[in-house]
Amino acid sequence: TAMGKGQRAVQAFRSTEFIEKPRDQEGLVLGGNPFKDAPSTSASLLSKKSTVLSEKSASPAVVPTVSKEVIEAGLKDEPSELESVPTFILVTTYLSFLMLILFAHARDFVGKLVNPEQYVQLREQNGYAPMVSDFESLWTRRLYGRIRDCFNRPITGVAGGRVNLLERVSHDFNTTFEFTGRIRNVLNLASYNYLGFAQSHGPCADKVEEAMREHGITQASSRVEAGRSKLLVETEEMVARFMGTEAALIVSMGYATN
Repeated sequence: TAMGKGQRAVQAFRSTEFIEKPRDQEGLVLGGNPFKDAPSTSASLLSKKSTVLSEKSASPAVVPTVSKEVIEAGLKDEPSELESVPTFILVTTYLSFLMLILFAHARDFVGKLVNPEQYVQLREQNGYAPMVSDFESLWTRRLYGRIRDCFNRPITGVAGGRVNLLERVSHDFNTTFEFTGRIRNVLNLASYNYLGFAQSHGPCADKVEEAMREHGITQASSRVEAGRSKLLVETEEMVARFMGTEAALIVSMGYATN
């Protein structure tokens, strides 16, 4: 069966050979030789039947940060990557989309007969083909256009934890909009900056300025250029100790991780 990234990570953690080794309060492996105890192959790391140490270590045992029982209990209750959907929900959803598409085509058919001037951009003109066909623009014109004010909301200023929303109204079913001149300060749930990283003041900005003064401005660059830092090395060493491996490599968000 297919597993998501979270399920594969939990499965890998369950099957590692160092899961029962004593750890400190931070969950890092105590004692032992990481060069010798690290899994030798990926098969031994990911196999469901990999050997688990059964003998207790001579050093004082420390309760792991996440116990094996908790992980196993979570796996039993964890839903599959493709959750089952009731048949009634599936049928009504598809029927709703079908009705929307049929009504959209019907309105296009009638509209071309009653108001052909509104469809000039969809017809060939002076020997030039239209930029888009009526079928390709059907979703934008007939479906998305009716609800686009739910998403495309203009703002002013920095999109921080809260944003200043420019209020607007439409009298022609969202074909055009008019600004009312009022500005509303609302909670930002529509961008990646909901934590306020882009703001020029506040706790995030203060921490960034403090880190730049202490560690420089090259932290975001490639490691082969100037991105290698003491903090990165220390973090990788801590990850290696936690995993009980020889070394660890931390990669930033992107194709190498997703």
